[in-house]
Amino acid sequence: ASMVRWNNAPELQYYVDSDLPKTLPECEAWFARNVPSLCYRLFAIEDHQGRLIGDLELDHISWRRGEAELRIRIGEKDRWNEGYGTDAVRTLLGLAFGYLGLRRLYLKVYRFNRRAIRCYEKNGFRREGLLRRHYGKDWKDIILMSLEAPMEGKKETAASGR
Repeated sequence: ASMVRWNNAPELQYYVDSDLPKTLPECEAWFARNVPSLCYRLFAIEDHQGRLIGDLELDHISWRRGEAELRIRIGEKDRWNEGYGTDAVRTLLGLAFGYLGLRRLYLKVYRFNRRAIRCYEKNGFRREGLLRRHYGKDWKDIILMSLEAPMEGKKETAASGR
């Protein structure tokens, strides 16, 4: 029910580059189609009180290439600007690069979404390119970002000062 509410919130829709299910039956059908896939992982984001405040996903997982697309949403507006997104992404990076063995994550973010860009940059993502999308009379620039898995050798070299 929370995801449906977030999917229908105009302010949240402004930051999303896709059509999301608008009703609970549509959302349940989407969940049944996507979540069992080997190429998709969905995670809940909870606040310190255990309240569901957002979701995080790895989509288009290519196990052979070792990469996936990252998406995150803090759906509860009263939890924006509190560091939950940065913390959730940091936690997911450990899972993706550690347990799942992925080597690269990439994402798309609107240029005007400064809060999200700061979150990604704090977690080490770098800009790779720009995609322009036409919406009616307007254009929305989408920044492409990615992050490579840290290499163990690099950590040792940096720690030793070499």
